[in-house]
Amino acid sequence: MSWTNIQDNDFGWVGRLTLQQDGTAVDISSYTTKEFILVDPDGTAATKTADFDSDGTDGKLKYTILTGEVDSAGNWNVVARIKKAGVELTSDPLEFRVKARLD
Repeated sequence: MSWTNIQDNDFGWVGRLTLQQDGTAVDISSYTTKEFILVDPDGTAATKTADFDSDGTDGKLKYTILTGEVDSAGNWNVVARIKKAGVELTSDPLEFRVKARLD
């Protein structure tokens, strides 16, 4: 599961983002800080430590959602932020919808 078909209070699924420039994945393997910033429907941001999905040369990051982290229905946003000495880069936001649970 990535950023689709999510219900509030789902956990254990892996969110992935690929960092690109001009439509091409960029090598982020030299970046030492990797984060996903999740923004809930009320605008509250939570920073989570992301990991490379492989070795970083393909621009892919991942984060496994923990219990209670995606806890309300509505439109959420996620951005990736990467850092290394003298450089900090933030991706464009990706909006994803969280549906209300039926139970």
